[in-house]
Amino acid sequence: MKLEIEHLTKTIKKRNILNDISLMVEGVYGLIGPNGAGKTTLMKILAGLQTLTAGSISIDDKPYVHRNASYIAPNTFIGYLPQDFMIYPENSVYEALNHIAVLQGISKKSERQQQIEEALAIVNLSGQHHKKMNELSGGMRRRVGIAQLLMRKPSILLFDEPTAGLDIEERIRFRNLLLELGKQHTVVISSHIVEDIEFLCTKIGILTQGQLRFEGTPEELKQQADGYVYSMNVQAKELSELLMTQDITQINEEEQHLKVRIFSTEALDQPRVIPRLMEGYLAVVRGVGDGK
Repeated sequence: MKLEIEHLTKTIKKRNILNDISLMVEGVYGLIGPNGAGKTTLMKILAGLQTLTAGSISIDDKPYVHRNASYIAPNTFIGYLPQDFMIYPENSVYEALNHIAVLQGISKKSERQQQIEEALAIVNLSGQHHKKMNELSGGMRRRVGIAQLLMRKPSILLFDEPTAGLDIEERIRFRNLLLELGKQHTVVISSHIVEDIEFLCTKIGILTQGQLRFEGTPEELKQQADGYVYSMNVQAKELSELLMTQDITQINEEEQHLKVRIFSTEALDQPRVIPRLMEGYLAVVRGVGDGK
């Protein structure tokens, strides 16, 4: 499904948290930016948890939110998973999902059981029914969170910082799950972890200080840093001083030296290299990319 946001503004106490945001969301969309950029506010507006001040939102060219902030698409469900998800900590996974299914209006026990089984299978938690919620790892709790969303048959899934705080193995599992979900749903991922966005997303939007600075494909974002990325060989003893004066985006240890990648808006007497996504992001937030 296509989610279109047009001229969205959110004002709190005369301060613009979001200012004239227009986005076209399809596939797996990454929303990135520094803390305080307005990412979570935008996600909550899309989920219906906050109102907008101005603008509109449509799904497949049909109005979803009017300027008066009324949500008028009852047949379209947007599922939202916040960063910190915990429900019914003393209950088992099955008990928690069963109660949510009752609240969702699924009255038949057999139907609830079927939907719970199907949702747990999708998130790779089959066989974990009887574990208590407070016994689960952070990644497993978030997968339960996805399971309870899937029982509502959502068209669009919103994830706020989905891999924050997860260890490496859990992050990999969660990334793979999000990739699978992206085959069946429109997915929006809000994150400050550029590596997650690079791995998952087909389109990226960058917010800073409540404004949209860039929207485009990962390749287009990389090109924002074209001409600003250098490769340099340094000795280990020189690294500390270099870290204080330059933006180092990668360090590789060679036999006799260190090879570093440097993002710099000032011309360096070093060979330029092809930019990566993180460097494209730096170019946009530093104001040297063209924003395409």
